[in-house]
Amino acid sequence: MGTVQTWPAVRRVQVGLILRGMRERAGVKPKDIAARLDWYNSKLTRVEKGELMVSAAEVEELLRMFEVNDAGEADRLRTLAKEARRRDRPARVPDWAATYVALESAATEIKSYDAELVHGALQTETYARAILSDPLDDTRDVEPAVAERVERGSRILDGEGPSTWCVLGEAALYREVGGRDALREQLEHLRCAARKPNVALQVIPFSAGQHIGLGSSFVVLHLTEPVATYAYLEGLTGSDYLDKPSHTSQYVRAFDTLRAAAASERETLRMLENRIEDLA
Repeated sequence: MGTVQTWPAVRRVQVGLILRGMRERAGVKPKDIAARLDWYNSKLTRVEKGELMVSAAEVEELLRMFEVNDAGEADRLRTLAKEARRRDRPARVPDWAATYVALESAATEIKSYDAELVHGALQTETYARAILSDPLDDTRDVEPAVAERVERGSRILDGEGPSTWCVLGEAALYREVGGRDALREQLEHLRCAARKPNVALQVIPFSAGQHIGLGSSFVVLHLTEPVATYAYLEGLTGSDYLDKPSHTSQYVRAFDTLRAAAASERETLRMLENRIEDLA
């Protein structure tokens, strides 16, 4: 596993994925796990989603139930589960978004589509602050969440971050989130991001007409440790994570279709340049 320090929420996601894979391979029924470990009915689901940790004793019992005989595989799970039990850093995002942040941190590929807004991890501080501010609750401190987004962006743009594909609707170049100057700063930031070797940015022009992404936004996350794909959908007060291949394959295909409908990366840079000049 190396010596890289990864925060516990990421390890919980990885442990959950590994346990689910082991369970499905062994053919053990969830009700049998609940009975053996005296878990309430939904605890296994929450563990496999990375929302809850498992104790060392529970890990050993699960390894026995799943008949894991490979010492390396068992030790890998023990190590990850131990790291998952470390004290986590204070949450700077809502509980329902914390799993997404963990998944994004563990992802090796990120594919984002939004018709009107820039992907969170590529937002500037000013742009993020405008989006996160709640006009219905001006007492909420948004600065921790703003800092979280800036930090996530630094990881992507540091040259060693995950491969990141972002498809935006042309409306994102015109919606003055935070005001005219804030939008110009954001587009300049996008222009710099698009020149990074691990970032691909494309804009779907208004002239493209109807397309498969109208009325929706989503993120597809690919993990390699262990191998998994998630589609993430977010609303005002909650979010949904889809991980069944019957769902994720549709989102992967939709994203590929959106990339095909979008302007090329070169043309997208030209669109950014023109819009930045308009905002000067």
